[in-house]
Amino acid sequence: MTTGGFSFGNPLPPATTTGAGSGGGGFSFGRSAAANNSTFGSSIGGTFTTAANSNVNRGPSSSSSLPPKTSVRALAWDPTGTASLSLCPLPSSSKDSNNSVDDRLDVFLSHDGTGCPMEETACLLRCLDAREEWMTITQQQQHQQQSKGAAVTKLSMDYRAAMCECLMMLQKKTQDNADSQMMTNDSNDEESSNNLELLNLTYAISHLAEIFLLPSLALDASASASNNNFGGGFHDDALASSRLDGPAGSLTSDTVRYLRLHHSKMGGSDMLDLPQVVSMLESDQPEYYQFPPSSSNDNIGIPTGPYDHPFWNLLLQFVIQGELSNAWTLLSHHSACRFAEEEAMTGEHELSPEGQGFAALRAILLSAPIPGGRGDGYCDDAGLDDYLEEELLEQQEEEESGRQHQQQFDENNAEEDPGDINELLIDGVPPNAYLLWEALPRHADTLRTLRYRRDLRLCGQTDHIEGTDLESPTVPEVYQPRVALNAFQNWQETIRVTAFPAGVSGSIGGGGQQGGGVLSALFKRFPPLPQILSILLGVVPPAIATNASLAWSEGLLMELLYARPDIMPEDIATRAQVAMSKEGGGGGGSLQDIILSIMNGSAGQVVQTMFSLCGGSSGAALPATMTSLLCNLLVDAGCISPQNDSSTKLNIQTELLLLAAESILSSFSVQEQSDVGVRTTVRFLLPHAPPKRAPRTAANTDSITEVDIIYEPRIAAMIAEALSHRLPTTDAEARDLLQLCEGPIQLGSVIIADACESLAFSRASHYSSNGNLTHEAHWLLRGMEVQSCWLPSDRQRTLGFASRRHFDSLCERSAHGLISMLSIAAVTNFSKNGMTEKQEKDISTVLRAAEDVLEGVLQDDVMATTLKGHVEANLLKYAVDIALSDAQGDTVQVATDIVHCLEERCSSEDSGGVVSTLADPKVYTDLLDIAFAILVKEDETWKGGPMEFATCAFTIHGMHILMARLTQLLSWEGVICSSHVSSPSPVSKRLSAAREEYFNAMRVAFCKGLMHAFVSNKQPTATNASKKKESIEVSLEEEMELMLSPCI
Repeated sequence: MTTGGFSFGNPLPPATTTGAGSGGGGFSFGRSAAANNSTFGSSIGGTFTTAANSNVNRGPSSSSSLPPKTSVRALAWDPTGTASLSLCPLPSSSKDSNNSVDDRLDVFLSHDGTGCPMEETACLLRCLDAREEWMTITQQQQHQQQSKGAAVTKLSMDYRAAMCECLMMLQKKTQDNADSQMMTNDSNDEESSNNLELLNLTYAISHLAEIFLLPSLALDASASASNNNFGGGFHDDALASSRLDGPAGSLTSDTVRYLRLHHSKMGGSDMLDLPQVVSMLESDQPEYYQFPPSSSNDNIGIPTGPYDHPFWNLLLQFVIQGELSNAWTLLSHHSACRFAEEEAMTGEHELSPEGQGFAALRAILLSAPIPGGRGDGYCDDAGLDDYLEEELLEQQEEEESGRQHQQQFDENNAEEDPGDINELLIDGVPPNAYLLWEALPRHADTLRTLRYRRDLRLCGQTDHIEGTDLESPTVPEVYQPRVALNAFQNWQETIRVTAFPAGVSGSIGGGGQQGGGVLSALFKRFPPLPQILSILLGVVPPAIATNASLAWSEGLLMELLYARPDIMPEDIATRAQVAMSKEGGGGGGSLQDIILSIMNGSAGQVVQTMFSLCGGSSGAALPATMTSLLCNLLVDAGCISPQNDSSTKLNIQTELLLLAAESILSSFSVQEQSDVGVRTTVRFLLPHAPPKRAPRTAANTDSITEVDIIYEPRIAAMIAEALSHRLPTTDAEARDLLQLCEGPIQLGSVIIADACESLAFSRASHYSSNGNLTHEAHWLLRGMEVQSCWLPSDRQRTLGFASRRHFDSLCERSAHGLISMLSIAAVTNFSKNGMTEKQEKDISTVLRAAEDVLEGVLQDDVMATTLKGHVEANLLKYAVDIALSDAQGDTVQVATDIVHCLEERCSSEDSGGVVSTLADPKVYTDLLDIAFAILVKEDETWKGGPMEFATCAFTIHGMHILMARLTQLLSWEGVICSSHVSSPSPVSKRLSAAREEYFNAMRVAFCKGLMHAFVSNKQPTATNASKKKESIEVSLEEEMELMLSPCI
């Protein structure tokens, strides 16, 4: 049976369990323990449904038609697991079981959830922190009327940085588990490997979308540089439309970094650190070194190639990837290079031809102005280092600038001397010329210099810092394609003159014997070298181009680095397609088609891939969240529209937000961290939940009639649902959730206000069960604050919600209990025995409870204004004042407070102008008992003395109030005493003799009190100065007129 969007069915058999993420929506069934196939029912839409023994009765029916003793299973949301629906067990039908009840619950998950490891949780929270910071920056830019394009790209980089750190931690964790043999079976190992593959794919897709779809980081700087843009570089118009419309070569460096990071083999520095490679480099002749037969090149990560010796295959791999700095590091371990270096250090002989060749190779490789950098540690090789290190490097530079250069450094931790990275090796090609391909060359050069200065300080070479400038005026501020291409062409021309004076084909075909170039001696001895170096000129020898181990990404890298660095952005996808078609002699697979689609500017392909292939629909928290966040980035950048077309109301942005929120809730609920799940869900959805208040005009007029609240109701409802299903375990958790939601509530989100009020009420209920009345009152006031203060004035509520009702009841109960105990004490005083010890203890207990409630009220400064006219709170205040004043013997203050509780007053017009008293009519008797005791005591003190010495704690007005309330009370008891009634009505009930005697004594006491009040003629003399201000000056004539007026 399917009802309300959820699919209901019988629980699973005892031996069956389902894992999280076993469905695509609705309930995911699970068991907390084994149980029989019991039946259950649910009340839906007003029709109660039961199921018993496969007989289902629907709709209302007579009791005779129902099976006898039909049992129904109760359903309830588990407050400790926000996505868990618990089903209570049924009593056993067996006669031998004595109606025992199985204490194990059936637990259903409302949504699929696969859990969220600690590393993924840290990544998710870091992404949310980055988004909140971006929102702050965006708001500032809106006030300054600046574009937010660059900020969107920076936010994408923050997401990728969090993903990168998460992947590194997961890879390390997997490796540690494998090394320590903590993985007990292959299935877990395979599951962990699949998870890493999905996250790696998510990382790669987000990086590719950032390059080809999101605005350039040069967007902010382009406006100031556009006037001096002589090289056809970035302009606002090109950036505003698409990066694919940018100038030639503007995407080459980013694409090269993407291919290196996600599609190439192990990086250069990591490959050089492999034990087998270290052994090779430490051998006498690394160029002829062969790995032992027991080891395999594939197993140790060294790529295969067309050459017999791994040294040359490794050199070829470095050149293909453009890691020319590592290529020179490898060549420097060549036996001939080491021999030539030793010769040069002695200085006894001139540099040999081979030594000259190696010196030329060093200059060529370490000066290469290729896009994406040379892999030398001073360029951004992953697309993130510059962005992440900028603040840290600037902070270190600022700290070091205030110190002396002759500072001491730790020799144990000293780094290797980096040398002079600004040494000019080739005329017309500066060492930092590779930065000319960046979107912001001058900014990149500044970071390069900051890194260099840091390394100089680490190795103790602080004297060389003064010779480096942070900003080079020769480097343009924004990308200039002609400047970058000019440096690149000068470099390649130097290679032609130096290495291939007779042409590339002649040197390769003739074994290096033709031409007489500087490198001819090396070419003659080492035939692979000219073939590898020819790649630097964009010429790929057939032996390398047709090698089976050459991947499409490597072929595209060689083309972008050495043949077409100035390629138009829109042509990159075409060249990638050609490279893919050459790999294996066939076309690309599904992933390659996706890459090509994104390179062509298809933003929809990004979302589809993230959803279908990267785990966005798997129920895992991190992939689903990253899918939604990336979709939001594309919407903010204007790449896609959240709504498919005008004919459908489906909003892809909203759907992905809700799916991610459900995944977060259920994933954390699975691992019993619902508090983290709820808070993360609320933080994730809140930026899309605040309503917008927009003026609405009347039909056929231009006048503004009222204000509309416009927001996405499904997102607000999801937040409210998450909050409503959560029972906070601490005050800090509840307070934090309330603070998170304060903004949307202040904008008018009533549904979120209701959910937040339920959070406050749940904490109040917790303290109510513990007997902590002060904290109970505090949290009830928090719920009232949400409904009565946070919401806009046109949506505020003062009555009808749970916190207000329970707060009123709490104050009223406390006040009535205290007044009742004081009344008992007053009546007991008439007896000769006085109060018992138990009665004194009861009064102390009730007074302490009332004081606790009042303390919680008085300590709340926020609600002080709202509670100013609150009836129950004021009644409680006067009740406590009566008790304290009575203990101090201040009968005048007691009398004043009693009159305040009993006198009639007109409520505000908002409340209907009702005439009422603070005290409820059911405590009239108790208050009159206390007043009766005061008057009797005063009469006993007077003892019939001279009238001028008679005193009365009550004023004439106060006695009028007492007599009026007594008249009402006698009327309710059936005693008619109004003199203006012409014909008395029949008495409804007869008082007992004792009761009638008591009322007669009270009437006599009140008459004597009135007489004493006439004689003393005193006004209220409250000790509190504010009470004096509230007293009303009434003349004796006015008092008499009030006394002679009708009683009611």
